Amino acid sequence: MKHLHLAQLISFLRWIFAPLTLVYLTDWDQKDMFLLLIVALSGLTDLLDGYIARMEKKTSYLGAIHDFTADKLFILSALLVFSVVGKIPTWVTFIFLYREIIVMGLRIYTSYHRYEIKASWMGKFKTAILFVGLMAMLINFEYFMWIIYISLALAVVSFFDYFWKFRKVVLNEK
Repeated sequence: MKHLHLAQLISFLRWIFAPLTLVYLTDWDQKDMFLLLIVALSGLTDLLDGYIARMEKKTSYLGAIHDFTADKLFILSALLVFSVVGKIPTWVTFIFLYREIIVMGLRIYTSYHRYEIKASWMGKFKTAILFVGLMAMLINFEYFMWIIYISLALAVVSFFDYFWKFRKVVLNEK
């Protein structure tokens, strides 16, 4: 870990936070507040890592992949746990899951061909809205699912944005 810089260490926190979402499966009285703190910290680390990397001029493709993977690991862990307990419909979680797996595959394929598909503003906004929706759920905001549905819509639209960029890369290869 001595070669990691601050931004990567901040991203790594989401790797640690992901299994903590399993606390929601317990009967602990304080699990909502604990997960609210974990979700808020994860959202904060998602904002901070990229900002710090840019400020320190230590951005890299590997760092972007590390950040992307940490985001997906945390978000999908939370969605799966909340689906298991019935707070979020399973079909919503599966749409997010399938989208993330496919987008990761597209990014891996293009990186193999030395082309990087960068995260779009829409994908970043989707993630931010999803963090807000999860926090709203944890404070029992009545309309939290509408926030999650907005994030889901952005996920679908940003998927097509990724796919369009991927298509351009593949067509340029031929």
